[in-house]
Amino acid sequence: MKRKKDKILIVASILVLASINVFLLSYIHTTLSYQNMVRKLHTLDVNMELFRSMEFKENSLEMLLSENDKKHPDKIENITLSMMLNSYSCTKKGIFKYQKLSETMVKKVCETQIYQKLYERYKTILTDIQYFPVPEDLDKKYLVSFENSWGNPRTYGGDRRHEGTDIMAKENIRGIYPVVSVSDGVVENKGWLEQGGYRIGVRSESGAYYYYAHLYSYAPDLKVGDKVLAGQLLGFMGDSGYSKVEGTTGNFDVHLHFGIYYMEGDEETSVNPYYILKYLEHYKLSYAFGK
Repeated sequence: MKRKKDKILIVASILVLASINVFLLSYIHTTLSYQNMVRKLHTLDVNMELFRSMEFKENSLEMLLSENDKKHPDKIENITLSMMLNSYSCTKKGIFKYQKLSETMVKKVCETQIYQKLYERYKTILTDIQYFPVPEDLDKKYLVSFENSWGNPRTYGGDRRHEGTDIMAKENIRGIYPVVSVSDGVVENKGWLEQGGYRIGVRSESGAYYYYAHLYSYAPDLKVGDKVLAGQLLGFMGDSGYSKVEGTTGNFDVHLHFGIYYMEGDEETSVNPYYILKYLEHYKLSYAFGK
């Protein structure tokens, strides 16, 4: 009987030791993988094409901007870590969760130059966004739609690529759909552009430039240098532009071209607004259109 118990104890001990060894090997492998990842990050620079695509999953900004993450409370840190660890895209299944990183590993990642560059860019672009640029119609008649047209070809004024998102009016009527500021900021530009028609450009406090083009008209008394609040009326959606002649309309359907820019050195650089707008769809103001 004693022999049988001794055998059981020996077998149990072997199983425990085996489990510990498996755990240690797994831990060592994971640690080495993370260390290799950090070493690799030190050799990388920002991939501008992938970064500018801004491929957030439709609900990823909602998750990343939540205040419930006690481990990594910095919202922009969460965004930067997630996008870095997933090759600038959170639209795919099986994305790497930044929460898996220990605090020590997060600190090491945050010390890399590529992280710091990305952090500053995401901070500029995302910090101040609050509202979708076209409010919701209380009567649900004047709806809008948009798709990811980033990079699509455009030919007016020469071959070029689309650098924004077109928010299309369901009812093709100029002057009905209000356009509001997505952020607090200062009106930096207002007036006619050949491609953009009547447009307004608002610079946010963090430095992002939000561009609203093809307007029908402006909010009364709004002028360059004015401070605006998130949700403040800027004007009304139209179909102006694609002409050197100020006031030209009718060259395309009524819509808002919405663009996001930031300073990359001395140059204004555009990023894809589509996924940001998908997030902001959950933050629409309500208006009584045409009343």
